[in-house]
Amino acid sequence: MPPLDEHAMSWQERIRYWTVTLGVLAVSLLALTGIPLIHERWLPDLLGIVLLAIAAELLLIRYPLRPEYTDRGIWLSISTPIVIAVVLVYGWQFGVWLDALTSFVAGVVTAYVRNVRLQWVAVNTAHSVLSASAVGLVAAPFDVSQVGVLSAATLSALVLGLLTYMLVNTALVSATVALAEGVRLRWVLAQTTLSLPRDILLMTPISFLAMAALNAYGAVGLLGILAPYLALRQAFVLALRQQELYHQTIRSLGFLVQRAHPYTGGHLQRVALWARRVAERLGLPPDRCELVYEAALLHDLGKTVLDERVLNKPARLTAEEWEEIKKHPQLGAEILRDTPFLAPIIPWIVMHHERPDGAGYPFGLKGEQIPLEARVIAVVDAFDAMIGGEAPNQRRPHRRPLSLDEALSELERGAGTQFDAQVVRVFVEVVQQWREQREAKAGA
Repeated sequence: MPPLDEHAMSWQERIRYWTVTLGVLAVSLLALTGIPLIHERWLPDLLGIVLLAIAAELLLIRYPLRPEYTDRGIWLSISTPIVIAVVLVYGWQFGVWLDALTSFVAGVVTAYVRNVRLQWVAVNTAHSVLSASAVGLVAAPFDVSQVGVLSAATLSALVLGLLTYMLVNTALVSATVALAEGVRLRWVLAQTTLSLPRDILLMTPISFLAMAALNAYGAVGLLGILAPYLALRQAFVLALRQQELYHQTIRSLGFLVQRAHPYTGGHLQRVALWARRVAERLGLPPDRCELVYEAALLHDLGKTVLDERVLNKPARLTAEEWEEIKKHPQLGAEILRDTPFLAPIIPWIVMHHERPDGAGYPFGLKGEQIPLEARVIAVVDAFDAMIGGEAPNQRRPHRRPLSLDEALSELERGAGTQFDAQVVRVFVEVVQQWREQREAKAGA
C-alpha cells in the first residue's frame, strides 16, 4: 500500500494535468474567437454586456427551496441566460468571450472575499469557455435577426442552447470534483444532474427576455432585465432573513431546554432526527417533515418550568409528582402560543403523550383524533427514553436503559394501544436500516 504522501502526489498530478488540458483548450478557443470580435468592432458592446453580466454573477439570488432548509436553495444568476442570449443575437464568439470575462472577474472577486485559490478560478473560467463554445456549435445555424425572436426556430435554439450549456458545464464540473475529491465520477454526475431540469426551467424565460432586449435595444436593453432582477433579489434576501430568524428562535428555545435540564439535550436532538426520518418514510411533504423535526426538538419545552427535584428524582415518582410531570405538554404549548409562526407545531407538542387507546394525556384522545405528527413524536420519544442517553449524565435517573432490541420489542408490544401501529412499523424499519448502516461502516 503506497504511503499517504505518495497518494496525495498522485492526486495533485491528476488535477494538474486536468487543469492544463482545460487551460490549453480554453486559451485556444479564446484566441480563435477573439479575432472576429476585433474585426466586427464589437468590443464596446462586449464591455457593456460584460459589466452587466458580472454584476448579475456577483449578486446571486439565493432562496431556500423549502422554508425549513436554509442551507439548501436556488442560486439564481442571470449571467448564464445572458450568455445564451448573446450567442443567439451576436454569435458564439461574442458569447465565449462574455462568459470567460464574466467567470474570471467574478471568480477573482469571490476568491478574494472567500480566500479561495486562484487555480479554481482558472478552472471555472475554462469550464465556462468550453460550455459557451458547445452552445455555439448547436446554435450557429440560427440567426435571430433573420427568423425573428418569436419564431419556433429561435425558441428551439434557445432551449437547445441552455440544455447544451448546462450539460457540458455539469459534466466538466463533475469531472473536476471527482478528481479533486477522489470520488467516483458516476456518483458526482448523479448528484449534480438532479437540479438540471429546475435550473433550465428557471433560466429559459430569463434567456428569452434577455435575447429580446438585446435584439431590440442592444446592451442597454439588459438594464431592463437587471432592474427587476435586483428588486427580486432584495425580496428574497428579506425572506431569507425572516427564515433565519425563525430557525434562530427554534435553536434558542432548544438551547433553553438543554440548559434547564442537561440530560434532555442529546435526547431532544435524537428524537428530532428520528422523528424526521420516520415522517419522511411515512411520505409526509418535506415542509411537514421539517416541522415534525422542530416539534420534536421542542416537545419537552414545558419541563423548563417544572420542579427540577421532581424531574431528577432517582426514585419512583409519587402520584402527585406524576400529575405534575403530566402538565409539561400543555405548559410547552402555553410558552409557544404567542409565537404565530410556531402555531402549526403546538398541537403536536400538546398531544405527544396521547395514546391510540385513549389512555394518554392531557385530553384522552383516541386513534385518528391524535395528529399523525404527534403519534410519530410519541413513538420516537418513548424509544429514546427507553434506551437512555449516549452518556451517563444523559440517562433518565429513574429508569434502567434498555437495549435497542428490547426497546423495539416494547414498542411492538404497545402497537395499537399505547403507540400507533403504522408509526411503530415504520420506525422499526428506520432503526433496523440505521443499525445495518452503522455495522457496515464499522466493518469497513
